[in-house]
Amino acid sequence: MNEWANGAVQLQMTDISGSKFNQVDAKRLMFQEVDLAGTQINCANLEGVTLNDVNLTGAKISIANMSYIVFEKAQMTGAQFRDIDWPIEGIDANYSPDQNYRPVVFDNCILRNTQFTKCDLSNVAINDCNVTGLIINGIEIDKLLSKYKE
Repeated sequence: MNEWANGAVQLQMTDISGSKFNQVDAKRLMFQEVDLAGTQINCANLEGVTLNDVNLTGAKISIANMSYIVFEKAQMTGAQFRDIDWPIEGIDANYSPDQNYRPVVFDNCILRNTQFTKCDLSNVAINDCNVTGLIINGIEIDKLLSKYKE
């Protein structure tokens, strides 16, 4: 596409279901009270996108750079995080040989009944948390801490 057509489009009360947008420069779009159910976004730069008061039930994000993403006041019942990794040398632009990355932070979260399987939790800090029923490799942590404090 050598020649780009310019011009903002304003649509209101319009059904554009089934529309396709290919090789489109669409920065700073504003969607208000829009039904985007079933929408697919592929090979897109969504850096700095803001999603506010949205229903993402059943959404799937894959092969995504989500560095510095913030989930705030989100209900995530049944959410699944799989194959999450740090940037990989030779693949990711964010890769740093010294692995000096900002930490992933869970603050004021209810993670009750959450399962962590085959996760690298090295250097994880757990502070001011209710650990009742927390089990790590078969060890009940609340009981272990009680014995430690004795």
